[in-house]
Amino acid sequence: MRLSYQSRVITSALLMLLVVMLIMASLWFPRTDRIIKVMDLLFVIDITQSMDVKDVEREGEMISRLSWATEYTKHTLQQLPCGSHVGLAAFTEARSLVLINPVEVCASYNDLTQMLSKINGSMAWALSSEVSKAVFGAIDQAKLMEPSPDVVFITDGHEAPPLHETLFPKYKAKLGDVSGVFVGIGGDKLLPIPKHDIDGNDEGFWKQNDVMHVDVYASLRNESDEVRAARPHNEHLSSQKKSHLEKLAKMLDFSYVMSPSETNTIIDSLKHKVKMRDQVVKYDWAPWFSAMALGLLVLLYFPIRYFRD
Repeated sequence: MRLSYQSRVITSALLMLLVVMLIMASLWFPRTDRIIKVMDLLFVIDITQSMDVKDVEREGEMISRLSWATEYTKHTLQQLPCGSHVGLAAFTEARSLVLINPVEVCASYNDLTQMLSKINGSMAWALSSEVSKAVFGAIDQAKLMEPSPDVVFITDGHEAPPLHETLFPKYKAKLGDVSGVFVGIGGDKLLPIPKHDIDGNDEGFWKQNDVMHVDVYASLRNESDEVRAARPHNEHLSSQKKSHLEKLAKMLDFSYVMSPSETNTIIDSLKHKVKMRDQVVKYDWAPWFSAMALGLLVLLYFPIRYFRD
């Protein structure tokens, strides 16, 4: 039907009045309490030199494992609900060094992303990579925090010096309420590891004679020359050590996610593995009121034909 001129004026006036009321509500409507499920996490990023291998694809370009790790962590932070607490740590040698204690992810998002942008291989204080011991250390540090965060350990799993299968380290303390997820990075193909000095200067690639190919403790055992010769001497090359990470995950009751492409993958894994807690937040209704006001303005000024046949 066709609205009369008077009806259109009245309708427009009523809509404008409703828009004004919605705008006032967005400005003055009080925030209400809302209970949401949140998590507390400590992201530990491997910064050893094997993480400089470029075998991860992003937008058609091959990038280093470390670049992928920091970018993926940033995107994961964006998916976490406000009220969650996140800390950041870097791992090299046998130690996970906490860079930021867990802070509220929304209020401290800029601080977290700024720290992520600073994480690189030049921060490493040693050239070894003892993944197992670093995970154990991260768990110990998490247990000292209140509330205890769960651990997200992002690594390619490359141990240097290598571990002998009979000398696999064990976590002797109690896990307590700390759980976690391993995020594996890297492809299946063995690739050369970029070499840098302690100051981060490029020195080409590690050569076969530059690295240890046998566990130093295992070398003291009475192994025959044939057994030693049969061991692969490829520790100067790197790939994602899936079997090693699977073994660690099973021992610690962690989840293991291999080369996730979407942040939802790790979020879903965390929801099924780590502890969730109830958090009361002040819910802001302003975006809803503002969106409704904008919708009414669009309806009022643009589709005039809606008021006609």
